[in-house]
Amino acid sequence: MRTREWVAREYGEEKWPAVERLVERVCEDEGPEPRMSRVLARLSRDEWYHGDDANTIQEAIVDGRQVHSPRSVTFGGFQHFVTEATLSACDPEPELVVELGSGWGRNLFAIWLAGGPPGAMYVGAEYTGAGRAAAARIAALEPALRFESIPFDYHSPDLSALPRVGRAVVITVHSVEQIPHVRQEVIESIRGLAADVECLHFEPVGWQVGDADRAGSSQEYAEAHDYNRNLVSLLRKAETREEIEIVAVDPEVVGPGTFRNATTRVHWRATRA
Repeated sequence: MRTREWVAREYGEEKWPAVERLVERVCEDEGPEPRMSRVLARLSRDEWYHGDDANTIQEAIVDGRQVHSPRSVTFGGFQHFVTEATLSACDPEPELVVELGSGWGRNLFAIWLAGGPPGAMYVGAEYTGAGRAAAARIAALEPALRFESIPFDYHSPDLSALPRVGRAVVITVHSVEQIPHVRQEVIESIRGLAADVECLHFEPVGWQVGDADRAGSSQEYAEAHDYNRNLVSLLRKAETREEIEIVAVDPEVVGPGTFRNATTRVHWRATRA
């Protein structure tokens, strides 16, 4: 079962501590004044390719169709999709840009480097101490970036440490997938961040949308890996209660690594009485 202990072991003891060590090595290699853009690029390549050839042709999903593509194309396309979709939601400019389950901060840093709102506070809300430490180390490379790393647990969602603002943009990128059944309290915590909240989920939930004609994610794969099974139904119930408005659903946009776990974008905004 994909429990808190499972996630703590996989990410808190294995994956993110390794990234934390790699951050230090890369920063040392880059000399006395390492640049965030170079550090981010090197870390991303290591995470995406694991030392393999970036031009290796692999099976992937693009717009709900199974294709063969160089790994660099599908991974780069995935990151660009997340970045640009988030940037579009940042107009008008928010005071907060928050990622839940942010790991070592790759998505937030990519958004900042691509021209993200310069006056916003970027918040990495992450379960593991190793992920938060790695993100804080990288953020320190860019003095102009206002960044804060805070603890966050999907099972006990609490964002009250953040100030309530006028506008916030919140994203999740394959982190809800780690929670087999996400709780209503997660939506409530997100809605409580600001008077105007927009949220974008980039998660492998296309099969939950109900379009069987598109290739990509599946209930069978989600159940086999104990991945999320209720995000879309939870959001639809919240929309029925007029708590949120689902703005857009783009199923099975891209599946770069494990194509059976392709990314769907679900974009919603909070509604107020």
